[in-house]
Amino acid sequence: MSVTPATGPVVVGVYPGQSAAVVAEAALLAAELDRPLLCGYVALDSYLTEWEKADKRQASLHPGDLDSEDKQVALELAGAITSALEALPKLDHGWSLRILAGDPSQALARLVDEVDARLVVVGTHAAGFSHALESWLAGSVATHLTRSIQRPVVVVPVDRQRGSAELG
Repeated sequence: MSVTPATGPVVVGVYPGQSAAVVAEAALLAAELDRPLLCGYVALDSYLTEWEKADKRQASLHPGDLDSEDKQVALELAGAITSALEALPKLDHGWSLRILAGDPSQALARLVDEVDARLVVVGTHAAGFSHALESWLAGSVATHLTRSIQRPVVVVPVDRQRGSAELG
């Protein structure tokens, strides 16, 4: 049985405050695989769109309007990603940032399917009680993705003790 790999980009989930090491690892994978890098950011105040609209796919992938705060966050995140990528070899196919809405794991899963992503990259949770509680209540994005998509999921371990640079 032969397996045909997906033809799309390497997708990486990003958010403000995330370790830049996650984007760096995704960029290195994209370069090695000769693919573009697509960064997916799920707007924080958009989680409830999963229940508000009948067309969940469109609501989660393409939010209609971003408020000025979300636009500012996206601009700052794009700047931080640009800075994180400056120290790395140039991506032949470039990179882009897509703003998503909805539950992070579901929105990323839909993005991965829409662009026929080769693989998806996410980082581990930060240490601490609040992150442990969040993971216990909602589960990790990586766990949800491994159960819902038919693509490889790369989980980048993040060590906050080493002082890794953060996005945004």
